[in-house]
Amino acid sequence: MRYRLPVLETVGEPIEEVGDRVSPRHARDSLVVVVDGDEVPGISVYGLARCGVRRTTVLPLDPWYGAIAVDEFTLRGDAWEIPSWDLPIVIWPTIDEFPATIRTLLAAVIESGCVVAWIGAEGLPFCDPPQLFDPTCMSGGVLAWMTDDGRFECKLDPDAPVPAVPDQTLLMLRRHAGGLADAGS
Repeated sequence: MRYRLPVLETVGEPIEEVGDRVSPRHARDSLVVVVDGDEVPGISVYGLARCGVRRTTVLPLDPWYGAIAVDEFTLRGDAWEIPSWDLPIVIWPTIDEFPATIRTLLAAVIESGCVVAWIGAEGLPFCDPPQLFDPTCMSGGVLAWMTDDGRFECKLDPDAPVPAVPDQTLLMLRRHAGGLADAGS
């Protein structure tokens, strides 16, 4: 007797399935940044600040084994600026080290004068103000975050599927940004 196996259909690419759901690929296998035109494993680090109030940011690269110095790129509007860094990761911290490593990284961004700092990656949703942190535009785009009042969340595990923060958290970050996230250019 012959059996026919059911045909499985692809529902979507894992990176497109993040939102409030979980991507089936492990973080170390799916999070990338672009360096010299090539995709390499890594994360993007972002901050949000009022124009002209931010100090120079020195990212703590010690915990990122083999990390290279990264350049800052800043997006600017009339009232806001978003500094960003693409951090290639040669050796991923362990799950025991990862939250503390992300906390240290985001704290450096906050200490430079940003009101919100967060982690994303190439291919994840990102929108400038006035759509910054708007779930209709950025659902699935924030993987870890910190605010200037000390709140922090990081559920990333290099050896687990990529969890994005819920849309309700995006709305909280939008409110916390005090009008910067919804300011026009």
